[in-house]
Parts: sequence; structure tokens; C-alpha cells
Amino acid sequence: MRRYSLRTELLLNISLLVAAAITLAVASVVLLYGALDQDTAPLYISILVGADVVVLVVFVAFTVERVILRPLRAAMSTAEAIAAGDLQRRLPPGESLEIDHLANAVNRMTDRLLEERAHLVRAEKLASVGRLAAGVAHEVGNPLAAINGYVHVLSRAGMGGDARDAVEGLEREAARIDRIVRGLLDYARPGGRATGPVDVNHLTGNVIELLRVQGVLRRIEVDFRLDAGPVAVVGDRHQLEQALVNLMLNAADAMGEAGHLSVVVRRAARKELLAGVRRASDPGGQAGTPPTARAARWLQESQADGVVTVTVADSGPGVPAGDEERVFDPFYTTKDPGKGTGLGLAIVARAVEDAGGAVWVSPSREGGAAFRILLPAADAP
Repeated sequence: MRRYSLRTELLLNISLLVAAAITLAVASVVLLYGALDQDTAPLYISILVGADVVVLVVFVAFTVERVILRPLRAAMSTAEAIAAGDLQRRLPPGESLEIDHLANAVNRMTDRLLEERAHLVRAEKLASVGRLAAGVAHEVGNPLAAINGYVHVLSRAGMGGDARDAVEGLEREAARIDRIVRGLLDYARPGGRATGPVDVNHLTGNVIELLRVQGVLRRIEVDFRLDAGPVAVVGDRHQLEQALVNLMLNAADAMGEAGHLSVVVRRAARKELLAGVRRASDPGGQAGTPPTARAARWLQESQADGVVTVTVADSGPGVPAGDEERVFDPFYTTKDPGKGTGLGLAIVARAVEDAGGAVWVSPSREGGAAFRILLPAADAP
């Protein structure tokens, strides 16, 4: 739908109305002046001209009401609702360019308020996690280290049968507690680490090789595709590595350690990503996967000429509809009780945001979830 500016629309409408009014007035004078009695003709013509002016004023008032006043009242009502706390309220697109731009600005402002509120909630959770982690590290860390030491001594004693199984169980559960404590500390630990150029191709390849050596990917078919050229970003190598490890571990858990994992590193232009994420193997007429509203805002506001994308897609069950943003909240997990702390994706989101990027999730072509990391491209190291 083509939209015109307010000035253009008002000038066109009012010009047409004035032209129609003048034409009607002239036609009334020409047609009626000779047909009416000389004494009454001026009166009738004056009445017709007056009626013509009234109709003109009514139509001008209707045009101003439709083009200006009604959209402004809708904008005021929406702004008051947003100020009252209804952040789900949106202003519909306007019929003119200015009103349409105003609607887009108000809607972007509301989306930003929602995003900032989510960041505030995450910050509050982070503060609570920090306090909790400090207490856990102090109260649990030392006894846990002692338990691990005693278990190690028992395991070296050469016990057999049920006693050996019990010791192995103790060792396994103690290791799980240690992982939980370390996860809390890693999430609550403040940033400020050294940053520098990072080769994303090399980093991603190292993570995949690390997980292969550990046996995490032994039953998973991995499709790893690098960008043809050098792909570099500025960030903390350890944090980005940890983010990729968490994404691939989550994918392996979701697939039950057997399935298809696709890892793609590529450099793309912001406009290309806004139009929809596509793969090199996609048919020419197939539409790309559109980014979420938060990722689209990041792409629109990013100052980088190019964007490095890292896609980790699996063939698992995927992310439930409506949970695309909640999965990045601390302590939110879709796993069964006791199988996850809900910190893995929160660590991913924080690491990517610390590097000036964004992360989002959508259904994958493999049938599961596709997590996409967006980072500003930098000069190759």
C-alpha cells in the first residue's frame, strides 16, 4: 500500500474540494441567473453559494478528522495505555507517511521497553545468583572437596561388588554437584576479561574437535561448514568457546546423543539477514527464516558492515512455541527435574551480549532447534 505525506494528502484533498466547490458555484450562477426572476435570483444564488461553502467546510473537517485527528487520538490512547503498563499494546500502521513513522517509532519504543525490562529481570536474577553462588562456594565447596578426596581414597582401595558400585555412584554424584556449583560461579562471575580478535572458523572447529575427543558426538552426524574467507570477531575467546560448547552439549542432550547436528559459520550483510536467514543449499525461491523481533532490532541498530553468524541446528524435539525468549532466562529449563540447571543458555546469551552480539532460536530444517549467534564482523587477526 502506497502512503503519501500528510501535506501531500491534505493538499490533494482540499484542492479537489475547493475546485469542486468553485465549479459548483460558477455553474449555479451561470445556469440559474438567467432562469430565475431578477429580484429573487441573487437570493437563491446566495443560498446555493452558502450551502456550497457549508459542504466545503464539512468535507474539509472530515478530511482533517480522518487524516490527522483520528490517528493522533489513537496514538495518544496507545501511549497512555503503554504508560499505564500495557506493554503489549501496539499502534496500528497509519495511512500517511508521518503517522506510519510515528506508529513504527512507538512500537519500537514499546519493544525496547520490553527488552529493557527483560534485561532488568535478568540482572536481578544475576545478582541473586551471585549472592547464592558466593554462599554455595563457601558452604559447599570445601566439604565437597573433602568428599571427593575420601571417594578417591576409597576407589583406590580396590573394593569390589556393591561397595565399588556405591563408590562410583558417590563419585558421579559429587562430580554432578561440582558441575552445578561451577555453573553458578561461571554465570555469576563478572565480566571484564581480555578481548581481542577471534577467528570464528578456528574457534568453532576446535570446539567440535574437543567434543569429539570427549565422545559427546560419537553417535551424532556432524555437518560442519566454514566460511570461505577469514571470519573474525572481537570478544573473549574463552567466553565464546564456552557459549559454543553449551549450545552443542544442549543439542546432543536434546537428540539423545544420536541424530544430525549442523554447524555453519558464515559472514553475511545485515540486509541479507533481515530479509531472512538462508542456507547455500536452499532453492532460489525458498524464503529464508526471519529473525526474531529482538534480533531484527539488533541488526537494524548494528553499526558493523558485516555480521558473522554461527548456526547450531539439531534434529531434536526443538523449543516449545512461545519459549523462544524464555529459554535464555536463568534457571529456566525444559529438561526433566534433576537433569538441568537452566544456566547453559543464560551463559550463552551473556557471552554473546558481552561480545556485542545477539542470539536467537527458531525451528531448524532438521526438525529441531536452530540457535543462531550474530556477532559484528571485525578485521581478520
